[in-house]
Amino acid sequence: MLLGVNIDHIAVLRQARMVNDPDLLEAAFIAAKHGDQITLHVREDRRHAQDFDLENIIKF
Repeated sequence: MLLGVNIDHIAVLRQARMVNDPDLLEAAFIAAKHGDQITLHVREDRRHAQDFDLENIIKF
């Protein structure tokens, strides 16, 4: 069985706090280190995860 980690809620917390805490890229790093798959849903309205989040995770 493989472990997939959804980091959408990390983005929700960050946007609610209006600061880069928690850091989505750090969450992706931890998820990649301990899991098999990372899931991030970028909504059309960009309410939670932003384009730069996806770009940074792809570069990572």
